[in-house]
Amino acid sequence: MQDQDVNPSEIVAEGKNVDDAIEKALERLGVTRDQVECEVLEEGTQGVFGLIGVKQAKVVVRKKGPNGDVSAMIEEMVNNLLRLMDISGRVTVRLEDDIHRVDIETAGVDGLLIGKKGESLEDIGHLLRRMVGKQLKKSVRMDIDVGGYKRRRSSALENTAISLAARVKATGKEMQMEPLSAAERRVVHLALAGDPEVETHTVGDGDLKIVVISSARRGARDADGGRGGGPKPSGKPEPGHGHDGDEPMGGGAEGEAWSAGE
Repeated sequence: MQDQDVNPSEIVAEGKNVDDAIEKALERLGVTRDQVECEVLEEGTQGVFGLIGVKQAKVVVRKKGPNGDVSAMIEEMVNNLLRLMDISGRVTVRLEDDIHRVDIETAGVDGLLIGKKGESLEDIGHLLRRMVGKQLKKSVRMDIDVGGYKRRRSSALENTAISLAARVKATGKEMQMEPLSAAERRVVHLALAGDPEVETHTVGDGDLKIVVISSARRGARDADGGRGGGPKPSGKPEPGHGHDGDEPMGGGAEGEAWSAGE
């Protein structure tokens, strides 16, 4: 039986005997015998003259340790997922700021994994976090990027936010970003958090919401009875903080650091 599970820390394998089954599992895991724990599910039988009643041995082989090498497990899981999707690619995983950052490079099909406005990438990230969390039985902070898409997207969002903030300061009028995901909204909030002349808040319903950039001085004028242009939209969090519940995308503490329990 060829196991199709993309779980790289535990594999069920069959062979003509227990040792043969274990060797097959070790080869698929890419580890040595001293790095795993083995459980025999079925001893197997030779049958009569090796022809009648032959039954394969079956074993479960698990990597040692409570979690194993998490980065290696994530890398193998992503590689297996790409193989199931019939996509060739190179996967690297590094641990940075307690976040497992996964970078995927494909042979010209990055767009297939990214999808429209990163929707496919977000779905893949959600699936992988659930898979890893289920395997480790705990939340794991992960960031998945394909072809540097998130870094480019994050940089573009930061530049747009800064440009709109400059217009807000020049005109005193509110400006709005396009509808954004939670991680993207967080990028905008953080990009402007250090600017005391503007503040940001989120409005809208659903997964995609709008970040509104407004003048911080306008609120003070309203309080003093000056011109403020009317009340602000409801749902405003603290200035400069989106309260969208996700880590930022791009450089630094990147996005998609959601827990596996989503």
